[in-house]
Amino acid sequence: MDLERIWSAIREIEKAEDLANWKVGDVYLWQVIRERMFTHIAELTGLYQPVPEKPDLPTTDQVSIAEAQVAIMPFVRRGANGGDPFTDDFVNAAENPLVFAIGAEDQASGRPQFEQLDAMLLGQFRNRAKLQVVFWLSKKHKAKWARVVKALEAALEIKIDKYRKFPRWLLVDFVARRTGWKRIFKISGTELLLIANAWQLPFVAAAKAAGVRVVEIQHGLISAFHPRLSWADLKSDSEASGAYLADEFWQWGDYWGFSSDLPASVELHTIGAPKNISDALARDSKKQQQLLVIGQPQVSKNLVEFARFVAAKYPKLSVLLKPHPQEDNEQIAAAVDALGERPSNLQLVDAKANTIELIEVSEYVVGVYSTAMFEAVALGCKVGVLKLAGYNHIAPLINAGAIQEINRVTDIEKFFVSAKTNRNAASYFAKPVSAAALLEDVLARIESE
Repeated sequence: MDLERIWSAIREIEKAEDLANWKVGDVYLWQVIRERMFTHIAELTGLYQPVPEKPDLPTTDQVSIAEAQVAIMPFVRRGANGGDPFTDDFVNAAENPLVFAIGAEDQASGRPQFEQLDAMLLGQFRNRAKLQVVFWLSKKHKAKWARVVKALEAALEIKIDKYRKFPRWLLVDFVARRTGWKRIFKISGTELLLIANAWQLPFVAAAKAAGVRVVEIQHGLISAFHPRLSWADLKSDSEASGAYLADEFWQWGDYWGFSSDLPASVELHTIGAPKNISDALARDSKKQQQLLVIGQPQVSKNLVEFARFVAAKYPKLSVLLKPHPQEDNEQIAAAVDALGERPSNLQLVDAKANTIELIEVSEYVVGVYSTAMFEAVALGCKVGVLKLAGYNHIAPLINAGAIQEINRVTDIEKFFVSAKTNRNAASYFAKPVSAAALLEDVLARIESE
């Protein structure tokens, strides 16, 4: 089993049942649930390891929302300095924007907290949503869902018990959240929403329903295997095309649009590299003879085993294991120590440490499908990819010869001896455009519509 087989099975049933255009009431159900289904199957088959859950935030029943032409949703995670390299410049460039707080780190910011608002709106509008969904449901919808689950189970030889019943609960939650957030955007009078990670589909759908222009700012890797963004069959003249995706995707470089199957309705605009990457490119730091292993929560165990094995095999080589920001430092340390005595040349780096700064001074970088792989190529590292679940996301880097595959133990020696640098930065990370210029341009386009 691999991710490509799961993706193929999903694409096959999508075409057979025309799932991208499937509407239950006024909701495109499959567009709402597809990413959840993909991730669940990957975890069910052992290809993905579950990502640690985020802590719950205190609830509230009252939030103040100010009027603002521009609203900004920062990235859920922050850098080592507490900043967000994807939206900070836009916050500073916009005039009195409505900036949401997101994640535990933002609790003391004084900004409207997304999680609290979302929970409050779900509670307020869920009963109304239940009534709507009851009137929408029919036997044909349930029969179609049963066919979808049966087809996936047969193609992948698994049992999808979690989603065997028609996902009415998900439909209800989507409708409730969409209703509530639409009211929020109407109250704020927002015309433009900038969002660094538009994975909250009801939030995006509500903004669009309120007449807000939604822009997703690239925050990481996208590819033709992306279960939320990749919709090769959706045409620009279709009502379903990009129904719950942003109106515009602001990419770092031209590569990302070419390598992905975003719906034709999503406009692509190149904004250049985030500041942390452009700064690192300008520094052109000297490399140290060390191997940096980039963590990925879905294949964490495998990467821990790899880092420890290489450190033991090459005792004179400094090996750094950098967990993903979603991973827990103590859990990673325990996983390493469970394998026996830790090699003295293996260093565990804090999960919140600045990955870019580690990449730019490392001669060798190995990972699976992190954005860091592209950053490492651009910053002149010798880059290797472990052929674990998800490596398909960076197939273009492999096909271009920019990185080297590590598929067996014997490939490690070959990697150290023959890996080369490939400083092809421009297509991945173009020259940055100022936030002020980008805002002026998009607001002018909104005004002209």
